[in-house]
Amino acid sequence: MITRLLYALVVGILLVGCTDPAPKKNKVKVTKERKPKENLSITSGKDNPLEEFDQKNIKERLTVENGVSVEWIASPFKSNPTLKDGEVCLLSYRLTLPDGKIIDGNNRVNLPFIPYLVGYNMQIAGWDLGLHHLRVGDFAKVIIPAKMAYGSKGIKNIVPSNSEVWLYVKVLAKVAPDGDKNGVKYWIFDKGKPSALDASEDKEVFYHAIASTKSNPNVQNTYRKHLTLSYIPGQKNVVSGLRGLLKNARPGQKIFALVSADQAYGKQGYGNLVQPDESVFYNLTIRSVREL
Repeated sequence: MITRLLYALVVGILLVGCTDPAPKKNKVKVTKERKPKENLSITSGKDNPLEEFDQKNIKERLTVENGVSVEWIASPFKSNPTLKDGEVCLLSYRLTLPDGKIIDGNNRVNLPFIPYLVGYNMQIAGWDLGLHHLRVGDFAKVIIPAKMAYGSKGIKNIVPSNSEVWLYVKVLAKVAPDGDKNGVKYWIFDKGKPSALDASEDKEVFYHAIASTKSNPNVQNTYRKHLTLSYIPGQKNVVSGLRGLLKNARPGQKIFALVSADQAYGKQGYGNLVQPDESVFYNLTIRSVREL
């Protein structure tokens, strides 16, 4: 996968590692908002959205920040509120080059959609800039200039240097959090596998984490370093906002956690990675739990 998002999702959100038993999927709690009546497909039979969505289909256009522009393929659902930072939505998407080559998409991993937390750099900057103007039910093309995408470096053999990319995206739903207490909001996408250690504190939890903030997409990524973290209940080796979640963790759980500044790094921040008074988003995958 070429993106942080799909790497995180394939390895750490919805799919289960080959050594773990298959956990039960959590029932996603979608919010009640007006949905599209049409069954709008995001891809054509040839899997090339550009053949289906030519200029005659564009209903509305808007130029937003930093050269990003949004073109609505279906009329926008203006009765629904726009997406806000800290909300989780379900997206079906294809990412293409201007010549029509598809370079990414939830179809590549056989998923009907992916969960996405808005505003915390889960993807290249252009995604959030475009999504801020979309609503549940919207079907749009977000044109992202190189400086908000992969820049002068591009991606070898995939994205040329200084190339814009086009994001074709359907916003299917917003997902209500499973919990929101004491500055920690979380969403559980897999319940994990129950065990005799669920109620015990005499255990060690092994997990992967990807962390980002509004200002920094690269606070932490254990996948890149081929590293597995561990936590023993009672320890203080993680921010306070994660301790309750990890204490109750089960093997196979997939969790989004948005931790407020006072439950993360507070007024001090964390070096050059986390600014003072900044919330931190964690994408967690619980690998295993062992008895001590």
